[in-house]
Amino acid sequence: MSELEALRAINHGFDPRGGHWVHRGLDLSTPTEISADEKASFREHYATQFGHSLDGLDWWLDRSPEVLKRYRLYCSLTLRVVPAITGNGTLAFYALKGHVVGVRYVLHSWKARGVSRAQALEMLAMAFVHAGPRGMETIAEAHEGIMFGDAPEVPAVFPEGWAVDREAFKSGLDFTTVDMTADEESSLYDWYLRTIGEIPPYVRFMARHRPSLIKTHRARFENMLCVLPKQMWPTTMLYYHVMSRQAEGIRENVLLSKAWGVSKADVLDTIGNALVYGQMEAATMIQREAGDVFDGWIG
Repeated sequence: MSELEALRAINHGFDPRGGHWVHRGLDLSTPTEISADEKASFREHYATQFGHSLDGLDWWLDRSPEVLKRYRLYCSLTLRVVPAITGNGTLAFYALKGHVVGVRYVLHSWKARGVSRAQALEMLAMAFVHAGPRGMETIAEAHEGIMFGDAPEVPAVFPEGWAVDREAFKSGLDFTTVDMTADEESSLYDWYLRTIGEIPPYVRFMARHRPSLIKTHRARFENMLCVLPKQMWPTTMLYYHVMSRQAEGIRENVLLSKAWGVSKADVLDTIGNALVYGQMEAATMIQREAGDVFDGWIG
């Protein structure tokens, strides 16, 4: 069994609703109890998947395992029973915080889960949108010594139905020039109306006052994902905005996730995982920005 297959075996089947409570080596059905084997298994899981144990979590493991187990139960319920890679805004969040260990944690996880070099570069490019030069300093430091293969033995798995679709991003803009014509502005508005059913406020504002900037933003957006499924964009951006409590990015990415076939369950898992940092206060933003979308979302 390969390292990746072992990780899948560890995660697959965790479902407390079905009576399966062991996750990352911890029996989460007994929060007030812990064995030496549980501690060893927990540390081994993190060392395998993320390259090293996490001192902050191990601190609780040694001093108050109940706190750690209740935290992991919350976190685990935001993860898919059958592992698959979905959007994750943690990288940009950690990078902007200067959290080198956290960035390495994420990169090790990608590698262990079969992410290829080309896929990793596109994931990093998405993080760069918000991380900017400051965050890239952290990423560059954390990336040292971590090498992604061009063709992993066991390739990364994405949710069923997720697929590369470069055409879905195209709005009809001509990126050989930074000037935007009236026809291009109309085409851009049509893309949003056709895709998510509304035009985000920043699009109207920028098109009216700084059209070259919205156009060059779209040049990045429309040409970034060539090997990753298109669904990685809205789920990654949604994750980042919830995690960092930035309400303005929530509605657009919920709508885009829905339009591009991300299941309601996967969108809610994305949000739930981001709430590990955003916490319940951020859920108020989601209700205000996109509660109506979820209320009317069947399936």
